Amino acid sequence: MSDLTHLTISQARTKLRAKEITATEITEAYLQAIERANPTLNAYVVVTDDKARDMAKASDAKLAKGEGGTLEGIPLGIKDLF
Repeated sequence: MSDLTHLTISQARTKLRAKEITATEITEAYLQAIERANPTLNAYVVVTDDKARDMAKASDAKLAKGEGGTLEGIPLGIKDLF
């Protein structure tokens, strides 16, 4: 499969719903991308890997039951400017 970080939100959502990918897989792809790029970019001060993985697993469970909102399983990064 191509790099999951290159999917649009719509493509990722479609693949999640079709069970072609999991929230855990897409989350891991983004965590790996952050790990590779952050030493140069310093885009993230704190990366909560464990929390992201836990939330992805919870999303996978919801999606398996046909539950969850429109963006269930889509990773999200928050920029803190405060």
